[in-house]
Amino acid sequence: MSLDSEYSVCKPIPTLEALLEFNIQPHLWKNLVEPIAPRSQSRNLGERYQVIDFDAGPVEYVANQSRPQVLLCHDFKGNYLNDKYINGVQGEGQWVDYRFYNWAAIDIFCYFSHKFVTIPTLQWLNCAHKNGVKVIGTIIVEAGNVQLMHDILQSEEFMRRVVEALVHVSRVCQFDGWLLNIECRLDAAKIPLLCDFVRLLTERCHEAIPGSMVIWYDSITKDGQLDWQNEVNTHNDLFMLSCDGIFLNYAWTRSHLERTENFIARYFPERRLQVFVGIDVFGRSKKAQMDTNATLEEVLSFPFSVALFAPGWTFESLEANSKQAQLEPDDRNVRFLETNDRFWNLLWRYLYVRGPTQLPFYSSFCLGSGKFYNRLGKTQSDQCWFNLGKQSFQPTIPYTPPLEYELRNDALSHWTHHFEGALDGGSCLKLRNEEHDKRLFACDFPCISDLIVSYAFRRNEPGDTELALVLKAYHTQRHDCLRIVCGGLDCHVTNRWNEMRAIPLEKEQMLQLLKLGAKPQLPLADSINGWEIRYYYLSAELLQQAQDWDARFVDIGIKLTKSATAQATDYALLGAINLQAGFPAHRHQIPQRTAFSFASDSESDII
Repeated sequence: MSLDSEYSVCKPIPTLEALLEFNIQPHLWKNLVEPIAPRSQSRNLGERYQVIDFDAGPVEYVANQSRPQVLLCHDFKGNYLNDKYINGVQGEGQWVDYRFYNWAAIDIFCYFSHKFVTIPTLQWLNCAHKNGVKVIGTIIVEAGNVQLMHDILQSEEFMRRVVEALVHVSRVCQFDGWLLNIECRLDAAKIPLLCDFVRLLTERCHEAIPGSMVIWYDSITKDGQLDWQNEVNTHNDLFMLSCDGIFLNYAWTRSHLERTENFIARYFPERRLQVFVGIDVFGRSKKAQMDTNATLEEVLSFPFSVALFAPGWTFESLEANSKQAQLEPDDRNVRFLETNDRFWNLLWRYLYVRGPTQLPFYSSFCLGSGKFYNRLGKTQSDQCWFNLGKQSFQPTIPYTPPLEYELRNDALSHWTHHFEGALDGGSCLKLRNEEHDKRLFACDFPCISDLIVSYAFRRNEPGDTELALVLKAYHTQRHDCLRIVCGGLDCHVTNRWNEMRAIPLEKEQMLQLLKLGAKPQLPLADSINGWEIRYYYLSAELLQQAQDWDARFVDIGIKLTKSATAQATDYALLGAINLQAGFPAHRHQIPQRTAFSFASDSESDII
């Protein structure tokens, strides 16, 4: 990484000489990388992933490594564009660029370019890490640069120097390994040393970087020929066995996958999920674009893991028409979001998701760009900006666009992005539809430690709409669930035994939290700069009295309620939510705490 004449920028390493000299260069942003946020075990939310279901029944988790993995390979117009700037970019129109935000279903993010050593940019590293996703870089040697591969493999000693340099790069820049893309012919005599290179790089990454991985791209064969196999067989299995997995080329057929299935089952069945079947979202070689879901379904039917290549198609595919139509930035933004959200909604039922599991938890839902920059509802800058590193933790499900492109209001939607106002950053969530409890996060927080819940919201017409947070508490042994509504006093709650209303804390009680040591990310106030703020203290004392330790909060959602006089166009904005652990030993100092229990005959209410 280096500093250019005007901006601090992230750059690839173009040559072998530059790689070996990396350790003598200044690393300007190594201390700016966010740690990877922990996430829950995996859930498949099925067809009704958008809503929270409170019927009795198991909430099923699976171990993350026991189900197909999703690798997202980000190749966007060669990369190192607006995302390369360490501090982001500002300027009219700059805010409308490709943003990825469906992190809940992604296990590995690969930053890809056609440079020799592709180092993920700081913006993408922080964006992925804050959403709990590991990031890998790319090492590529293509047909026009075969001498580079010969130089790397000139001797075992020199090869080891290259390995150590690559490990040093990934450790200093704090990403988690490499995609190896060797797309050039090689003398057959060099193949054993190439395998040693792959094996040693994998071993050294594992030693130096816990949780790291090295993935081999299906290209060169054991004979040194550049011959994409589109399957795992005796021509490429030695490379897969030397590292953590293989990324198959995109031109496969069902026969290729069937042969791979038989081969894996016979020789190394325990590595089935380390086969990442490539899907080029542009549709080169296979059906993709808005039919990517059909191709994905075929891969997962075996099941293998999947590598989605170039999902930035949802942005790139619109650029020519947007330019021809001379669309303004706002219209270009709407078109991209509609296309992108439509694309991911088609895939979501097939995928496993993981949500937040660490307290404190905060999200302002900012996507990492905007026409202004707000802090607590007050504008800090009125400049347009783009910085993926400022993206907040994103919901577990895709945003839902209108049913038809020509609809320019979101009356039929689940909830949508809103770029005309924000609590923190440049955007928030907008909700008009009052049907159902709409899922925001599939999560996994313990009930027994108590929970402080707060959120900030805004209405377009005071008194006509009411926005509540809805939490699903789940008993892991009995499979009972409890719907806890954190809303205003006029928020509707039924008399069903598994529903209850939490009582908002008054300001005096909010300040008591501060005395107990709480570190809230939302102000301890009723409102700020036009945003209403609510606080709740959910107490697990009734669970403790019953020695009932098997309860978790597994979903967070929102519910909009409209008055009889409300208009169809009325809406509410959700600016942020904040969850933090409570103070069980001092809960008696919060008289307005809300105690909850799963037992139908318990008195779950304000204490």
